[in-house]
Amino acid sequence: MMFRRKICLGLLAAGSTISHTSGAQPSAARVGDDLLGLWGAEPVLGPQVRGGLTLERRGQTWSLRVAGFEVSATQQGDSVVMALPGGQGTLKVWPRTAGDRVPEVFWVQPPGLNASYATPVHLRQARANQWRGLVAPVPEPFSLYLMVTRAADATLRGTFRNPEANWPGRTQSYGVSRSGDHVVFTHPRTGKVQWTQPYDSARRTIAFDFGAPIVLSPRTREQAVGFVTRSPSLAPYVYRTPADMNDGWTTVHATRTQMDTSALQSIVQSLVAVDPLSETEPRVHALLVARDGRLVLDEYFRGYDAEMMHDLRSASKTMTSIMAGAAMQRGATLNGAAMQRGATLNGAALSANTPVGRAGITLGHLLSHSAGLACNDDDNTSPGNEDTMQSQQVQNDWYAFFMALPRLTTPGSTYSYCSAGINMAGDVIGRTTGQWLPRLFESALARPMAFGDYGINLMPTGEAYSGGGMRIRPRDLLKFGQLYLNGGLWRGVRLVPASWVKTSTAYVISRPDGSDDGYGWHRYVIAARGRSFQTYQAGGNGGQFLVVVPELRLTMVVTAGNYGQYDIWSKIREQLVPAIMEAAR
Repeated sequence: MMFRRKICLGLLAAGSTISHTSGAQPSAARVGDDLLGLWGAEPVLGPQVRGGLTLERRGQTWSLRVAGFEVSATQQGDSVVMALPGGQGTLKVWPRTAGDRVPEVFWVQPPGLNASYATPVHLRQARANQWRGLVAPVPEPFSLYLMVTRAADATLRGTFRNPEANWPGRTQSYGVSRSGDHVVFTHPRTGKVQWTQPYDSARRTIAFDFGAPIVLSPRTREQAVGFVTRSPSLAPYVYRTPADMNDGWTTVHATRTQMDTSALQSIVQSLVAVDPLSETEPRVHALLVARDGRLVLDEYFRGYDAEMMHDLRSASKTMTSIMAGAAMQRGATLNGAAMQRGATLNGAALSANTPVGRAGITLGHLLSHSAGLACNDDDNTSPGNEDTMQSQQVQNDWYAFFMALPRLTTPGSTYSYCSAGINMAGDVIGRTTGQWLPRLFESALARPMAFGDYGINLMPTGEAYSGGGMRIRPRDLLKFGQLYLNGGLWRGVRLVPASWVKTSTAYVISRPDGSDDGYGWHRYVIAARGRSFQTYQAGGNGGQFLVVVPELRLTMVVTAGNYGQYDIWSKIREQLVPAIMEAAR
């Protein structure tokens, strides 16, 4: 949610104050012809620091060279923190042992359009006490497209498309007109002027400002990869076996897992055929399917590809539950001295019954949205609403923010969707293991599952935000579905206890929509093939889905860009997921 709020405020603050009047106009038949067609821009707005780094150790002093910077710091305890001047980023280092063993390293990028993110840096030995690596922060692209068409009444209509954040939100089509050297956008229902943007008729550019300039210029559909589903010049889609990327997936032709390739082909063809201007169809970015532990479909759209991290939004709440399982597998116990926010467990193992601070609240309540505090993301007036928490400036410690909320109901009795509560679960997991959550995720899950690039978003305190917003490649997200289908095993290695897989995906509490939740997993009964199947899912705003169908030995991932448009992205679960299930024979 932080991304969308920053973008909206940035543009509204930057908008021109020129007023638009409805005075006499030239003949409506040709006014604005120079604005007709597709406009676009695809800038990457940050972060600035990226590329190769050199890390060196001399005794207790460590030095870092990256992107023209050189800084040093002395090891304090078991770690080293080296911050670049100007707030350009921070390297966090944990030496594994004395000597030349490769340290564990994370890059923390500064907040920009998005929150701050932590990404792992994989080092290689260059020489004694010197290592080389690559800083690959979460990029901040902001592709913006504008299609201007003429309506039947001769007025101009402009439709925006922004794959990364779905700016400007639910209303994306506006009236368009000229006012001197500006383009004026008016709300389609109220007629109110929304934005007045500079227009250079000679260079044919329309300028926007989102804290950084975004300048639109004419595009053909072949030049607008984030606007069209796929380039119009491509041949019609024919089913193909996914590429082997040496990332832990065995890839096979769908027929080898009793999947109907003609059905899969038709599904992808229907996604490719979606009109970019459609206001009713999901704008899917990726579709992946695995059956019997093998990847059989791996397709991308609207400029996305297999190497790109995708914003999971609230689907990453499920990652918090999985990390709880990983902590259980490691046999983590709570250090009583570290339980500063709640009750001491005296070494008891982490479980759904782990108490959290206030009488009666447990880890299980946090993971099932039933802690009973005044926290409801679906109610803008709720004091614990996620947007309220993230925008307030009084309490930067969001764990403390949550724990200070008033109690409304008995813990475990009432479902109330609460990002701040699942974020609090991250605090319990971190204190249980004694590890910074990005380190736990890397060592317990990402590394053994051969993840590619990923990023974990951070709170103002520098702790991981466990309530949503991780960035992960779709192929890696799909691995979690297979991990759970396998009862907590990945390629024969146990990462999560089988008991937690069973417990966390079982019924815990009913939801208002008739479905129910486990611990960090949503449970939906989906009709397909003439019967009903129990599924468990991770789901996030915009159309981010990880779906597991145990009876069909099937797991799938869908990512999409319909942020803030639940009535559209919910069709993925209601229509696309059942269609894939129908293809399983």
